[in-house]
Amino acid sequence: MAENKNAQQVREITDKLEQGIKELFESERFKEYLRTMSKFYNYSFNNTLLIAMQKPEATYVAGYTSWQRNFDRQVMKGEKGIKILAPAPYKAQEEREKIDPLTQKPVIGTDGKAVTETVEVLRPAFKVVSVFDVSQTDGKELPDIIVDELKGTVENYEAFFDALKQESPVPISFEDIPGGAKGFFSPVESRIAIQEGMSEIQTVKTAIHEIAHAKLHAFKPDEKAAPEDKKDRHTKEVEAESVAYTVCQRYGIETSDYSFGYIAGWSSGKETKELKSSLDTIRKTAAEMIEGIDAKLKVLLAEKAQSAEKDTEAPAEPMPEAPIYRETANYAYEAGEMEAYRASLAANEKCRSAIEAAISSNYGDNRLNAEAAVKSVLEQFSPERVRYVLANTIQQKNFDGRIPQPLKEWAKSVEVCPENASRFLVDKLNPGLTALFVDAFRQQTEPKKEVTSEKTEERDPEVVAWENDEITSIEVKTVEVKSPFAPLPEEAAKAPKAHRLTAEEKEIKAAVMDTLKGQIAYNNDGMRASYRASNHSFNLLARNAVKIEGNTVTQNGEPLFKIHRRHAARKTQGCYRELLPTLEYIKQEQKQEKPSIRDQLKAAAKTQPEKKSPVKSKTHDMEL
Repeated sequence: MAENKNAQQVREITDKLEQGIKELFESERFKEYLRTMSKFYNYSFNNTLLIAMQKPEATYVAGYTSWQRNFDRQVMKGEKGIKILAPAPYKAQEEREKIDPLTQKPVIGTDGKAVTETVEVLRPAFKVVSVFDVSQTDGKELPDIIVDELKGTVENYEAFFDALKQESPVPISFEDIPGGAKGFFSPVESRIAIQEGMSEIQTVKTAIHEIAHAKLHAFKPDEKAAPEDKKDRHTKEVEAESVAYTVCQRYGIETSDYSFGYIAGWSSGKETKELKSSLDTIRKTAAEMIEGIDAKLKVLLAEKAQSAEKDTEAPAEPMPEAPIYRETANYAYEAGEMEAYRASLAANEKCRSAIEAAISSNYGDNRLNAEAAVKSVLEQFSPERVRYVLANTIQQKNFDGRIPQPLKEWAKSVEVCPENASRFLVDKLNPGLTALFVDAFRQQTEPKKEVTSEKTEERDPEVVAWENDEITSIEVKTVEVKSPFAPLPEEAAKAPKAHRLTAEEKEIKAAVMDTLKGQIAYNNDGMRASYRASNHSFNLLARNAVKIEGNTVTQNGEPLFKIHRRHAARKTQGCYRELLPTLEYIKQEQKQEKPSIRDQLKAAAKTQPEKKSPVKSKTHDMEL
């Protein structure tokens, strides 16, 4: 009975799928998509190879002016063009035999030879031109029949995804997939990979899509299929997405906006022959997956409910929190305290995650309930550890202008070990929200200072005497006021002179800025970064033993420059882009004591040659 019910539901869902795709083909959105796609030039096989060799991830390619004229998009500054060959025929003059239009034979002259004439011919030739991919342009969005990504959550997501893992014939893992793909099934490696960081609905839909590939299209060397039974890429993609849509609909997960366009894009035409020829396979595979998921999900939910009952009946005693370890791993190893070091680092990471989760759950309608967020974190961790993690976060983000200066000064008062500081850095949230959380934390944990008693004690005794009518005489003092614009001579003498960089330091500074510019370009744009640091800069830094360690540039282990990082005030593509930083010279010069006057005279006497008395010449008097 249950099997018949599942089969009936699957049939109703697939009928709805057919109707939805038919309506999509007849919609205005699909017509606009076809009008736009028709403007792209169909490149030859050789040019397609050239594009794939230079930019494998390219999707839609057009010339510089074509992007402006046909698509209202502009090539971004600094983008490198893709070189292809374009036809460039030219005209030439050529001597040919004259042909009689009636007989189609050469015309013979009176001399018995064929008559010739000069004709203009078009000779084929090619030239190198540049084209650009859509990822290298910016402007009006191109119409698409597939939404970029599904948004939303799934009820009992963790248990549901565990059931999918058990249903899958190959293991499933999350990773960062380059090229924009949501996931893939590798028949050679027998595994499924899913793009990390997607929404719950998109993750579940992609997992079912790849599981369908693994069930239907895995390479089985034992089975010999006839050549006519082999399926092309279009049929495989239509089958996998149709199964994913059917299973998701069965569990109340809506994927129509994504699946309809995906199946329509892989169909050969409006007849959807791939879908119609595979309906039996789609319905059978979807029904089997639904039965398997139902059985596994029932067991997982029962185990989850049973464990929840045990937790409520006998709450476990909270484990004592590991003390904060402020030394390095090398020190802990030599002191035999590696367990305390690891426990403290793990507790710091958990505290970081708790802070991020508390801020996310208490933020809504552009408001943060900071008091509730702090309270939920303090229920899990001690104020000392929360203070340690927050101070580390602000110290690491000292360059960020969105964090108030008083909080930066407060963070400096907390001693934090810089080793592995990035592992418990609150970095998944807006720094402004983190600052609000820190303010609320300080208000709840730090006692308010009593300033009234201090003010009464620090009152001027002359004012107190005046109020008590004890003044008997008045002494008038004249204070010389000096101009605030001109510094005093002694102050000017004491002020340190600005260090003038040597020629070697100037070269090092230029190489450091070139390296930082390349790192910032990669952090902002990833693999699409248009700037790369030169090999000369890399060799120069290596030759002079210069390293970039966090926000400090060191030479032979001694600080040389301090990096003042800057970020844009407005978001670009959803994030605050990092700008080119500035370098501050911080190397401590070795002071040389000036020798005394007596030592200077002694040194001068040693350097001068010994003066010898002149030889007296004898004079001979001449007498007459």
